[in-house]
Amino acid sequence: MFQVSEFEKSVPKMRLFDLIKATNNFSKHNIIDSGRTGTMYKAILSDGSLLAVKRFHESHRSDRHFISEITALATIRHCNLVPLLGFCIARRERLLIYKYMPNENLYDQLHHVKPEVEVMGWAKRLRIAIGVARGMVWLHHHCNPCIIHRNISSKCILLDEDYEPKISDFGFAKLMNPERSYLTISFDGNVDGSTYIAPLYSRTMVASPKGDVYSFGMVLLEIVLGKTPAEVANAVQHIEDNTVDCVTYLFNMYAKDNSLVERLCDAEIIELIKVAFYCVVPALENRPTMLEVYQCLRAIGARNGFIDEDERLLLSDNINLTSIP
Repeated sequence: MFQVSEFEKSVPKMRLFDLIKATNNFSKHNIIDSGRTGTMYKAILSDGSLLAVKRFHESHRSDRHFISEITALATIRHCNLVPLLGFCIARRERLLIYKYMPNENLYDQLHHVKPEVEVMGWAKRLRIAIGVARGMVWLHHHCNPCIIHRNISSKCILLDEDYEPKISDFGFAKLMNPERSYLTISFDGNVDGSTYIAPLYSRTMVASPKGDVYSFGMVLLEIVLGKTPAEVANAVQHIEDNTVDCVTYLFNMYAKDNSLVERLCDAEIIELIKVAFYCVVPALENRPTMLEVYQCLRAIGARNGFIDEDERLLLSDNINLTSIP
């Protein structure tokens, strides 16, 4: 059994009774979303304030996933990572408590899962893409050791009241040994055919930051094209070495999507698709780093008058950024 005391120094411990009451005994009506490691519930406290409670699936890996997530989030804070407010360990229950995100997850917003959700405008999509990239840069380039998320998807990107994205679901995250280029660890049987996971991973079972880059590229295509993950995955299967042909192919998918509003000029759309294309190329050595991806997206956002509130990412460590080809 792991030591609870090491987490209590940075994360408050909460009572199971209070969380059961706040979620109406984990009622199905309170479910926000269900992922590979657990189910998220809306919790309403006695004073009317809202929280989100993640209840880990009961399995022989639940402790491992719980430790992975709380270890990652208990020690780091960033505006694009979901805020961890507390945890609970009682009997066989493993619970994490987060700030509630009123706009829930990016997947539901993009694909109109709820009828009352409005079509997401282009400016909002671009802001979200930049925010997610900024959070990924923090994990890869500013955490020591580097944190590899390994589970990036549109469902794990939560949106606050201002549609600022918050990366969540760190149950599969791994800390990378700074002395090694790759994590020579298996996926613990977690490869489930997810459309966001690089195909190479299922064969090599080796994790690296470039795997997160691939997953982000899939999310970026989902944002830009307005297509479902399955449609994006099918499109990526047709990607060849010819950049121009592939970008044109992907742009034609976008051009047929009538749901997007407030469109920008075609040149900027193609620019974003090109960034995503390089993220999902089969050879991981040809993919950019998240820092390079962020710089490209930030440049596109700057031309649209977006203000970057985290300039220190570009100034620290004297990193010399190169452009994506």
